[in-house]
Amino acid sequence: MLRFHRPVHRFCWRLLRSPDAEDLAQDTFVRAFVHFERFDPERPVLPWLIAIARRLCVDVLRRRKMMTNVEVPVTSPPAPGPEGEASLREQLARLDRALADLDEGPREAIVLFHIEEMSYRDIAVALEVPIGTVMTWLHRGRARLKRTLEGAPFA
Repeated sequence: MLRFHRPVHRFCWRLLRSPDAEDLAQDTFVRAFVHFERFDPERPVLPWLIAIARRLCVDVLRRRKMMTNVEVPVTSPPAPGPEGEASLREQLARLDRALADLDEGPREAIVLFHIEEMSYRDIAVALEVPIGTVMTWLHRGRARLKRTLEGAPFA
């Protein structure tokens, strides 16, 4: 759990954008423990955990959507240490907003590839889609991020 908590938590945060991410990360490990017999020891652990986390997050998002048609307010991630510069924080905030505006598939693929440094194959396993879909999502997501971020200059 100690080894994989951080990447699972970051993944949940990127999808939920709320403090619920910590609870969902913990629930992921509980589910993994309860259903450990389903784990294939020939495969890497992280994609399996991400797949569990993704299903839990999607369930939460569906419940939110059913409860209200009003958009869920976006909260900002925990602030970096005081040594961070204001311009870097602004750039990261813009990137975070642009990432949040992406469709679910491209956003998940970009987070897993660029932030969690997972391979195409592992992302395909985690998201339960073909590798070609992962490559398409990455291409489209990067292109949209580029257009969004080039739209306004950084502070």
